[in-house]
Amino acid sequence: MVTKMSERAQGATEYLLMLGAVLALVAGIVASIFLASQTLGSNVGGQIDNVMDNVVIPSLVGALF
Repeated sequence: MVTKMSERAQGATEYLLMLGAVLALVAGIVASIFLASQTLGSNVGGQIDNVMDNVVIPSLVGALF
């Protein structure tokens, strides 16, 4: 015979398990976004440095002479 108290305990346990699963999923998504943004930021930073070294600075030097 299942009592009212054990039904509540089972419902609370199921709720906490679902909450844990959702939190783990959200943490995985946030970590993926964070890692992707770091990689993207380093690629963009490299492209900016490349443009500065090959286009902007030589143009400025050429304008001075």
